[in-house]
Amino acid sequence: MKHLFIYTTLLLGSSIVFLSCDSTTSPKDIFEESPVIQSFNVSPQNVQFTSADDGVKDTTVIVTFSADTENLPEGVVPRIIITDRNSRQVELQQDMEITSTNGEFTLEVPFQTKTTFFQDFKVNAIVQNPETSHFNYATASLKITGFSEIKPEILEANNPETVQRPTSGTDVYRFTAKVTDEEGNDTIQGVFVRIFNRSSGEVNSSPFTLFDDGDNGADITAGDSVYTAAFPVNPESQLQTFDLYYYAVDKGGLVSDTLQTTFRITE
Repeated sequence: MKHLFIYTTLLLGSSIVFLSCDSTTSPKDIFEESPVIQSFNVSPQNVQFTSADDGVKDTTVIVTFSADTENLPEGVVPRIIITDRNSRQVELQQDMEITSTNGEFTLEVPFQTKTTFFQDFKVNAIVQNPETSHFNYATASLKITGFSEIKPEILEANNPETVQRPTSGTDVYRFTAKVTDEEGNDTIQGVFVRIFNRSSGEVNSSPFTLFDDGDNGADITAGDSVYTAAFPVNPESQLQTFDLYYYAVDKGGLVSDTLQTTFRITE
């Protein structure tokens, strides 16, 4: 999902639900001259869209960040850093604006979003004395919770149909599913496969998670919508036939149809 921070002010609809916020500040430095963030708030901290009240649309959420500070050297202001918790990508870095001579700062940021988006951000406010390197920070969260109207779709699923049990060592096989979601692939919560042994039923630890991070599950390319899991076959593996059912779940809780494949281990 691509989204932008924009710098215009729009009036929010009354159907957006604003919940209370809390923040966590780091301990005050023992040195009196060190800069300190005494309190840090994000408002609204939680934004909730619903299908009935909002419908599917682009919208703008105005979020206000406020901080109370002390011992800030002249010219030093808190900096806001907003990071997407899922991708760990820094979405915004911006200095706050002074609102009083008592060490109070605010920053108003418009978030361009969609009512079907799900966004979870970590927000840090940081102050640092450039001469002493003493710093202080505070952390809060910002969540935008949308809704789903269209379930994800498994376009295709692939795994070896028949493999031969090795006489030594371990062979690893990739099981993949190509997944899409019309509301944006970033709305996919997870992709899974249930595995049933035709002789004894569903295997232990099923369903298994497939990955699209270019790392886990022997996935090759991150973010290409091909989700992967890796399964080993060794000389102790039983000669069995398995039925596999691939499916996806989005962040709104909608579940795709399943795609079925077969996997056999032979002598």
